[in-house]
Amino acid sequence: MAKSNYLNHKIAIVGCGYWGSIIVNSLINIGYKNITIYDNKYENSLILKKKFKILNISNNYLKLIKNDSIKTFFFATPPSINFNLIREAIIRKKNIFIEKPGFAKISEFKKIIELSKKYRPLIMFGYVYCYNSYINFIKKIIINNKLGKIKYISFQRKNLGPIRSDVNSCYDLSSHDLSIILYFFGRLPKIIKHIHYPILKKDISDISNLHMDLNKIYIDISTSWLNPNKERTITIIGQKKMLFYNEMDLDNPLKIYNKYAKYPDLTKFNKRFINSKAKIHIGQSKSFKLKQTLPLTNEINHFFDCIRTKSKPKSDINFAIKISKFLNTIN
Repeated sequence: MAKSNYLNHKIAIVGCGYWGSIIVNSLINIGYKNITIYDNKYENSLILKKKFKILNISNNYLKLIKNDSIKTFFFATPPSINFNLIREAIIRKKNIFIEKPGFAKISEFKKIIELSKKYRPLIMFGYVYCYNSYINFIKKIIINNKLGKIKYISFQRKNLGPIRSDVNSCYDLSSHDLSIILYFFGRLPKIIKHIHYPILKKDISDISNLHMDLNKIYIDISTSWLNPNKERTITIIGQKKMLFYNEMDLDNPLKIYNKYAKYPDLTKFNKRFINSKAKIHIGQSKSFKLKQTLPLTNEINHFFDCIRTKSKPKSDINFAIKISKFLNTIN
């Protein structure tokens, strides 16, 4: 089916809060027009309708989900209420896009997986970094061994707020970086140590440092919602070169440094005549600025491509449950 024809199909958005409004805006910008919205707080729907005049409003979820003319549903709803919503959508064989992490409990993931075996819906989870042009470019660099063997990766994800009262900063923020790791390598690392600090409230950590190991690749994820500056960086140390990605730098976001440090191999030489200090190599570095579309636009287009081609999404339910299992070990 041609994409232009698919733009006329009916879509439902469940959840009209901050992220639901972002999804609506992206859908409209892509060209989708037949959109119905629902929120259990009707005033949220009215606010969104005021912003986007073309929207239709439903005030009854069961009536909306029973509408056979609407095949595709986007859920921007809290994990605590998602299980019953998604179960109804699966039974009625809807195409389902659900914002991360999806569900509050691993048992709910497992029940949805079992239900999906019977009804075979298309379910995709919104891990937007898997659809970021720079993250895709970095993955190709790793696959093509441009940096040499990867030794170390550092993720920095910090800002002042938003501050949660139900989960710690690691659970709230590190899921993005865990999704990148899983996307890069197909598996998640093992935790070596988790150091975290409750600053504002006794039982909830505001600053977190995860130290991990993935088959001798050492990985750190630092998260904080008590930081004066917004930081979104990835540093990759390879055997041959180093990479630095700064999401906040719009002019010069990605650099590959032709730099490395290495100790000499003393097994082939007499130690009396060889300096055992590490040697530092500094060569020419290169910057990259990609022509890119918005990651959420890429994500939505991927979702509809999977619907049309009946393909498995990059961030399917098996992808999502791996991240949730990992997070549940550190929360």
